[in-house]
Amino acid sequence: MSRPAHRAAATVMAAAVLVAGAALAQKVRVGAFAPDFSAKDVNGRMFKLSSYRGKVVFLNFFATWCPPCREEFPELVKLHEKYRKNSNVLVVSVALERPETSRNLKPFLEKHKARHIVLAGPEAESAAQKFEVEYIPTNFLIGKDGKVAGNWGFTGQDDLKKWDAAIQKALEKK
Repeated sequence: MSRPAHRAAATVMAAAVLVAGAALAQKVRVGAFAPDFSAKDVNGRMFKLSSYRGKVVFLNFFATWCPPCREEFPELVKLHEKYRKNSNVLVVSVALERPETSRNLKPFLEKHKARHIVLAGPEAESAAQKFEVEYIPTNFLIGKDGKVAGNWGFTGQDDLKKWDAAIQKALEKK
């Protein structure tokens, strides 16, 4: 290979690596379409996010072994109770349990009287990867158009009010 051809090939290869790296570094951002995923809930029913396009979905990633998640979870239960009769809003939690803590999930849900959809298992881990969850708890609000309308960690300070306001805004959006 001639020196100019070698240089051109190296330039093309470097550009391809940079483009691939940029794509990998990109995070799920507000305004971007939410990645689709399927996972089983704790009762064995299949859930597919894209099946709920046209609804507002509050998506929570948590684990029973995570202290901030345990603190936040009662707020999620309240959020579900507020919207459970509204067919346009869905609250979904994705349990990211370790093998040694997975047996704690159902008792945890019963203790908190959780009635919303809770997903678990290997597909739940895959959903967390698709949403690029770096820490828990992490929450996403997905608008009726399938785009991410908000994302939050847990601060413990008026989170329920912030979530509620964001849900109301998403409901108003056409």
